[in-house]
Amino acid sequence: MAIYHFSAKVISRSKGQSSVKSAAYRSGERLHDERTGETKKYKRKVQPEAMILAPSHAPEWVHDRNRLWNEVEKIEKRKDAQLAREVEVSLPRELSNKQQKELIINYVQEQFVNKGMIADIAIHRDNQENPHAHVMLTTREISEEGFGKKNREWNDRELLNHWREEWANHANKALEREGIQDRISHLSHEARGIEALPTVHLGHVANDMEKRGVQSDRGNINRERQEYNRLVVDLQKYREEKKALEQEKARQQEQKKSAEKFTAAELVSLQEASKILNAGPSLQNIEKRLEQLNKWEKRNDSNNQFIRWKDEATQTVSNYYHEIDLANQRITNAQNEINNIGWFPTKQNREKKQNLEVNIANENKQIENYKDKINSYSEKLKFNSQQEFNLVKKQHEIERPGLLEKNRDTRKQINFYKDTLHKAENALKNSFIREIANKYPERPEAVYMSYETAKKINQVNKSNNRVVPIETIEKNVNQRKTEIQKLYGEFDRFQTIKESSLGRNELIQSQISKVEKTINAKQSSLGILESIINGLEQANRTMQQEQNRQQQTKNKTKRKNIKSNKSIER
Repeated sequence: MAIYHFSAKVISRSKGQSSVKSAAYRSGERLHDERTGETKKYKRKVQPEAMILAPSHAPEWVHDRNRLWNEVEKIEKRKDAQLAREVEVSLPRELSNKQQKELIINYVQEQFVNKGMIADIAIHRDNQENPHAHVMLTTREISEEGFGKKNREWNDRELLNHWREEWANHANKALEREGIQDRISHLSHEARGIEALPTVHLGHVANDMEKRGVQSDRGNINRERQEYNRLVVDLQKYREEKKALEQEKARQQEQKKSAEKFTAAELVSLQEASKILNAGPSLQNIEKRLEQLNKWEKRNDSNNQFIRWKDEATQTVSNYYHEIDLANQRITNAQNEINNIGWFPTKQNREKKQNLEVNIANENKQIENYKDKINSYSEKLKFNSQQEFNLVKKQHEIERPGLLEKNRDTRKQINFYKDTLHKAENALKNSFIREIANKYPERPEAVYMSYETAKKINQVNKSNNRVVPIETIEKNVNQRKTEIQKLYGEFDRFQTIKESSLGRNELIQSQISKVEKTINAKQSSLGILESIINGLEQANRTMQQEQNRQQQTKNKTKRKNIKSNKSIER
């Protein structure tokens, strides 16, 4: 029978403890404590199966057990410092060693590592009847630079209760996957309604007697209570199995009800959406996931735009370097011409030399201009020389096809997810519209109303605790309009009194404010009621259009059949 055990404690320097020593005991490794100068190695019958899990942003050295816990000892300065937190759990004997390992890794990753802790796991199997795991957890935030401040939120009592409950959930799911019926619970016997009797402490005298095979009074009491507790546990197990069957029956009834509530196509859409949501489809879940997809889409668009920009940028910079090369070639040619001018200082030679020097100066100026333009790209493209740029360009040309293909695939996936979720969203909304429309069988157009109109009708019904007839809503609209018109008359009357300074202004202003609030409240409710009537009028128009379309299709089919029959008769 699977047994639940979960304990948590703090490894503290005030108790004379060392995180290095504790890690050595649990892992079975030889570790050197740099603070005390001691080296610890504990022999065990069966070498523990030890591993370290850490957040993705943690530095690589945290996977070195000796350095990890020595770094913890270094960062903690106080003599009463809390060095680490330890969680100890029993592993279900019904699972294989591999399954036990997968269970503890998945649990630790989800509950601790994903929250920012580093976890040092050691699985002990010295006693085959009691496989268990020790998990030492860091108490400080970790970054690439090392340990930061203490995270006090991890000390919360409610969080500890959550960890206890989640261990039961993870273990039960692992048992269920393997087809094992046993389940464990984090709840006490009392909380679960199990009336188990506590056993009594034997004491050393009774204990020695029992070891020799001699029954003691206390031993007999314990045996009686253990037998009673076994019967209680069996009874509780029966109750739990009965409850599970009732829950399964309720779930099947809910599924049947859901199948009646949705069309076959809508059920398919909802099932597809649940795979994307990893949860039951609801409008709230769908809206949240669509927001995430929109953000994902924006990031993908940004990546695509950057690739396009890099295409243009690398081509532009490449052109600038090419122009610089051409300019340097022209400078070299001009310099050679100057060198070939005759030594005799004729007017023609002087003019030619001056022109060539001007050309060289212009070319140098143009080169500097190109270099300035190149510098405007260097930081974003990450290069400092033409040689580095050529490497950047070559790397981009190699990576570009793969990046574009990845972006296209991502775009397709996002569009698929969005399309699936929109179909599920429409399925939920259409089901809700039908649910509200069914309450008004005398109004066939209600099936064609919008989701917003259905929501407002539902709001009116809930506020009145009954199904309000549409005729009543129409009467209320006319009544509210009349009341508001009267209130405006009162408002104008009070304004006139205030302007004529008759009576006390404070009293009049109070009356004006009161009338204004009443007008606003009635206008607000009138707006909802009017939107319902307008929505139903639009639904009626939609229904008539649909009926006309269906009639046209029917007539067209009828004419086609008549024509076909005449052709056969001939």
